[in-house]
Amino acid sequence: MTNNLRLARMILRNMFVTSALLASLGTMSIQASAQHVAQAAPETNTLLVQARTLVAQGKLAEAQILLNQAHDLSPERVDVLTLLGKVDGRLGDYPQAVQVFHHVVELQPKNPDAHLDLAIALADNKDLPAALDETTAALALAPHSPIAHLTRARILDDLHRPKDSEAEFTLVSKLAPENADCLYYWSLLEREEGNLPKETELLQRLVKLRSNDERAWFSLGRSLSEQSRDQEAIPALRKAVALDPDAGGALYLLAKKVKQQNPAEYDQLMQRFQQTRDKSKDLDAIKSLGNQAYQASQRQDWPESIRLFREALASCDTCSIASALHRDLGLVLCRDGQIDQGKTELQTALAMDPEDRDAAQALKILNQPATATLH
Repeated sequence: MTNNLRLARMILRNMFVTSALLASLGTMSIQASAQHVAQAAPETNTLLVQARTLVAQGKLAEAQILLNQAHDLSPERVDVLTLLGKVDGRLGDYPQAVQVFHHVVELQPKNPDAHLDLAIALADNKDLPAALDETTAALALAPHSPIAHLTRARILDDLHRPKDSEAEFTLVSKLAPENADCLYYWSLLEREEGNLPKETELLQRLVKLRSNDERAWFSLGRSLSEQSRDQEAIPALRKAVALDPDAGGALYLLAKKVKQQNPAEYDQLMQRFQQTRDKSKDLDAIKSLGNQAYQASQRQDWPESIRLFREALASCDTCSIASALHRDLGLVLCRDGQIDQGKTELQTALAMDPEDRDAAQALKILNQPATATLH
């Protein structure tokens, strides 16, 4: 829904008469007065507590707004910066997260967690050599940190240094034998290297720790299947399908494995597999309607855009892009002057996807006491 994301940002830019109102969202100007400085700390604390609550609830977009306010009030607060950087990263604002964590490292150069947070942000931002350097700095300060070694292992894997990566994974498994993330990412490395028995061993350990992880069970079933260990593969694939009835890959592979011994089950599984493919085709049609709605908004044909978004939502129900459709419909309704209906759609979108920054921003603006009229 790339076009829909562009639509959201375009409408947010043009929704209101003055840019001053938009600039006021999520920010508080810091006056250079002693009185304001004295007031900043308690206000920052309040905002930080509220943001932490929102993060715990998964409402990252709303938390980001409050954390930016707290940062404007207290630019050197490491606790604010650290949470802000992590929220930025989880929301996909990788360059911003890098900038925030660079500041934290400047404030606390001897803090291994600061270097590690920066390493993760740099890796997310595809600056792998710099990320590796930061893991070196973190490990110099905390040489027995499992998470630092795990982060380094993943970066080394991304840098196509499998032997060095495997050495780090091995070390993590000794420092933290029940680290499920280590087992999963290590299994991916072994698969890439063609070492299926080792992949299987790691995945067998993983499913003991994460018994409800459909992805892990499917990966285990696939690994066993590729080694012709069908008697072990079938139960693993059954577990994957039980955990996720729409897991197309697991359904198809399980059907192939039971075809000879149970043709009736094969037919049933293939029917379910076809149903999952039909759902995918329906989603493509819904996306097409969303793109048509976006094109109508580009022409500023708000009624047509609204009609198309509503048609898409009528077919979508709880499909994977429902929240984006509700958000974009809400933004177009606001652009057409239907503020109350627009707010309702935006609230629905944010309830479905608490990480939707555009919906959170728009609602924040709309709830301001002095909201400008739409043009």
